[in-house]
Amino acid sequence: MTPASHRAQLVGMLAEAAEIEHCLMCTYLYAAFSLKQNADEGLEPDELAAVQRWRREIIAIATDEMLHLVLANNIAVAIGARPHYRRFNFPIAPGLFPADIAVELAPFDEATLDHFVYLERPADVAERDGRHYEKTSYHRRAVAGRLSMLPDDYTTVGELYESIAESCELLVQHSGEAKLFIGPRAAQLALQDFRLPGLMTVGTLAEARQAVEFIVQQGEGSRENKSGSHYARFCAIRSEWQGLKARRPAFEPARPAARNPVMRNPVVAGLRVHVTAEPAAALLDVANVCYELMLRLLSALADVTPRSETATARRREMADQTLALMHMLGDMGSALSAMPASDKHPGVNAGMTFTASRTVLTYLSVETATLVLAERCGCVADRLETLAAQPGALPSLARHAQAMRRFSNYWSADHDRHWPVITGQAAAPVAPVPVAAAPVAPAAARPTPKPPDEARGRDVLLRFDTQRCIHSRHCVLGEPAVFLANTPGDWLYPDQATPERIAIVAHSCPSGAITYQRLDGGPDEAPPLVNVARLRENGPLAFHADLQLSAVQPNGGSRLRATLCRCGQSANKPYCDGSHNAAGFKASGEPATRESQPLALRGGALRVDPLRNGPLEVSGNLELCAGTGRTVDRLTSTRLCRCGQSQNKPFCDNSHAVVGFVADGV
Repeated sequence: MTPASHRAQLVGMLAEAAEIEHCLMCTYLYAAFSLKQNADEGLEPDELAAVQRWRREIIAIATDEMLHLVLANNIAVAIGARPHYRRFNFPIAPGLFPADIAVELAPFDEATLDHFVYLERPADVAERDGRHYEKTSYHRRAVAGRLSMLPDDYTTVGELYESIAESCELLVQHSGEAKLFIGPRAAQLALQDFRLPGLMTVGTLAEARQAVEFIVQQGEGSRENKSGSHYARFCAIRSEWQGLKARRPAFEPARPAARNPVMRNPVVAGLRVHVTAEPAAALLDVANVCYELMLRLLSALADVTPRSETATARRREMADQTLALMHMLGDMGSALSAMPASDKHPGVNAGMTFTASRTVLTYLSVETATLVLAERCGCVADRLETLAAQPGALPSLARHAQAMRRFSNYWSADHDRHWPVITGQAAAPVAPVPVAAAPVAPAAARPTPKPPDEARGRDVLLRFDTQRCIHSRHCVLGEPAVFLANTPGDWLYPDQATPERIAIVAHSCPSGAITYQRLDGGPDEAPPLVNVARLRENGPLAFHADLQLSAVQPNGGSRLRATLCRCGQSANKPYCDGSHNAAGFKASGEPATRESQPLALRGGALRVDPLRNGPLEVSGNLELCAGTGRTVDRLTSTRLCRCGQSQNKPFCDNSHAVVGFVADGV
């Protein structure tokens, strides 16, 4: 491939790299969404375990492609371009990429898997593309000396990246490093935005080369070692697939999802399935809007550089909303693959189309962005609430509607706070919209909770909840006459200490197992002025806040203290039960301090939602502190790992999807 001779050509190469990574991410996700997930879908137990493992692995590879997309855009921003998140809709027409790179949405099958292996292959490995992928013969030839961004051919994606790195070197030799790398680092995405291992900003030739080498080696592997690369991981799935298929020829790991589904009647005849059946068509519509919102937020992040407290908070919120939208797409994409697509295509199910908007993804300004985002998120919330109310609806839609309503209210409040008046028109205040509580599993489906032990004294009513206790022993060491542990019969004697001394013990109890009610007219415990979550070394998260904890466990609801599991082993999730000790869980209580600005408000309600098979989703003002009390981060929303496998503890990095973490949640 011919290297770039000027900046515009290099920008064009980076834009094509971003489009390829974007397309690969979508095609991998589509295949993963099509895989069967339940025991009643015709799979034997060992087959189901394998298919679930493949799904986690393919989603993890798709997440890597998202990282590659971000890195390609970071290099583009570093040389003075905008990040590129647009692409053409599926299937990609001939000529947009080299003839040998075919990109379509296809369910998981042998041909699709061969295609993935082929796309990720190293240059020195012979592979054959999937049999269903038809290609048109043509050549793209860049003409030397042109000013236009004319594309050139390349054999593998790795070759494209090597040419990008070579182009950077040649342009630096020609005009110098300072003249090539003119874009601001602050406009690039960094680990402070998305906790993706390998994410880095770029501002020098060495950093650009490092980013390219990371992308290539994660995809195809190095010449010396291909283990752990996308190529090797897809090959491993293919080998296991072939073994299971040979043992039972009727083995079908995927649902009959459409090949190249579309939202409107296709103009070009061919392998396209127009999704018209309900409820698939309505769910596909809202899923694609969520996908578009995700792309708009990613694009807008480049315009919200963290140079002030307000901008930092707004940027953090945008990143968190982007991640939440990605999780919504996972739920809706998987659900679509189980829904009939159209009466014209009997036996064929729908699928996520990842329809890209033809409009420009960026906003006119931050001010207009807040208004448009508030409006659009509100529309999506309305539609999700309608879909969630229908019989047989996807259970998570109510939670997604609640999240979108929260996003809409955030942007409305953000606009009213910073731009109270629009030129020539008074900005009408947006009243908070009441949000319906997320659905909770029927009580009969849960074990009957043991009520807290209770003892009434002259001046205080003392309660002890054994299901929340983590045996920190503040009680038996601080007031041994009040708490007679390990004795038969009554063991709480509140009259053996003053209410003030009992309050001190209760306030020292990190799990909130000990609570009290003053009967002498004295004050009960009040919510803290500063909401805090403390990281216990090799142990749980200890919250002290006005907690609104989702009632996914017995005795859920509002409280002031709780220790929540982060090792993934507790039998009493989301609470810690000490399992981290037996499991040998390792997690620092002293992670590095992250740059953050003081919160305008430090107290107030703190909502903690344990997500089903996922992390703790936290919304509200929170100071995350090390075990020594040092502030690690200041947050208004975040996702904290509770599977124990994140490489970026205490924050979630989506490892739960890779390891198959299972836990009740909303």
